[in-house]
Amino acid sequence: MSLNTEPTLVPAGLPTAVLARQIGGPELARAVTAESPEEQGKALSLLIGQVYESASPPLKARLLQRMIAPLGVLAAVAVAHGVFARLKLQTGWHDLQSLAPELQKISADDVVALADRVQLVGTDALLRLADVIGKSPVLASSAAAALLMTLLIRKAQNSPPAED
Repeated sequence: MSLNTEPTLVPAGLPTAVLARQIGGPELARAVTAESPEEQGKALSLLIGQVYESASPPLKARLLQRMIAPLGVLAAVAVAHGVFARLKLQTGWHDLQSLAPELQKISADDVVALADRVQLVGTDALLRLADVIGKSPVLASSAAAALLMTLLIRKAQNSPPAED
């Protein structure tokens, strides 16, 4: 997967730490500016949870499909009390939009836990979210999504190329 790494989505003159503090408080600001990959991963997960929380049901389904795809059922069982494994067994990950009532039960904390698990699988899994966010004018216009895209782009630039 290839990201367009040219434009920065954060408003000009607004440092990412300031934006992170406005979005998620000092914890997110520390995580965004941290040098450790664990803290940066924590920032990504928190932002993904915030973006999910503000998304419409169809966008929630697309975000989840992108994150759940690289996980097996066993890995999904270990996240958020198995809620994602239940979705896998009901739909095979393919038609999450048909489960709109189930999607409403998934909290931002569940999505943060999912993002943490997906990061264990690898960077490419989260980079798939950029497509969904970039194609949604509503999501792309939010500050949390802008900061998330900035961090995803930064992560893509610092990651070794994927082997084919």
